Amino acid sequence: MAKKRKRGFSFAKMIGGGFVGAARAVTTIYGRRVGTRAVAYAAATMPPVVTVDTPKGRLRFWCGSATAAKRSVGFMEHEPDTRDWIDTTIRPGDHMWDVGANIGAYTLYACLRERVTVTAFEPVAGTFAILARNVAVNGLETRVAPLCMALSNADGLVPIYLASTEPGAAMHALSAPETVRGTFEAEGRQIILALRGDDIVARLGVPKPDHIKIDVDGHELRVLEGLDATLPSVRTLWIEMIGAADASGENARIDAYLAARGFEARPLATGRAGRNRMYVRMAR
Repeated sequence: MAKKRKRGFSFAKMIGGGFVGAARAVTTIYGRRVGTRAVAYAAATMPPVVTVDTPKGRLRFWCGSATAAKRSVGFMEHEPDTRDWIDTTIRPGDHMWDVGANIGAYTLYACLRERVTVTAFEPVAGTFAILARNVAVNGLETRVAPLCMALSNADGLVPIYLASTEPGAAMHALSAPETVRGTFEAEGRQIILALRGDDIVARLGVPKPDHIKIDVDGHELRVLEGLDATLPSVRTLWIEMIGAADASGENARIDAYLAARGFEARPLATGRAGRNRMYVRMAR
């Protein structure tokens, strides 16, 4: 049986509902032509830009949805192990791939180090729009290439089933509404472009990565299978591997796939715990 997401009450939703009611009143007072245009203009200009101070510098986030706002405001509390990986591993001049970049928080953070460049992959249209806006508000257009596509083990147009239609949400799934946590009742469906990482390097000229961060909610092995020719150039991989994938055997398959290609799992020097795993290319 598909799982359905539960939605609870929040004070923020109540306040937001008041703004919606006021906007509807405007369209009623001024008519569809003027009122609708006025509300559309307000909607485009109202999302706040939140500034977040980090030990490496300041980041700015365009909060185009409630989920994006939550990710932005809570950035320094979320996944400290991922920030440690970036701090201790990525060096000036390195190129990172952020696969499943969402709104781009870790893409932006990596670029706080000088001369780091990033190719950021995010296939969900609404979330990609926020990612692209975040790149722009931080002035990183020459160092970050945001691409609205998925990486997989085959090229083609495929459906992506959305756990939530709100931009910035996660736990979506390619091809079928099912992740390592089980099936779910999708709120939406989009057709997206999926390409093998090897093909975007060979055919499109995307720079090979020195480091890859992968956060794709159960699609990790298919991403890696599409990178077979690219992996020899990669020094580290940072992969979100949740506990449910231990039970299904998916994490063991990822371990075996990477071990056969010269990678071994390593703990962070800081010893931070989390659901992410680091893989390092073994010396030959």
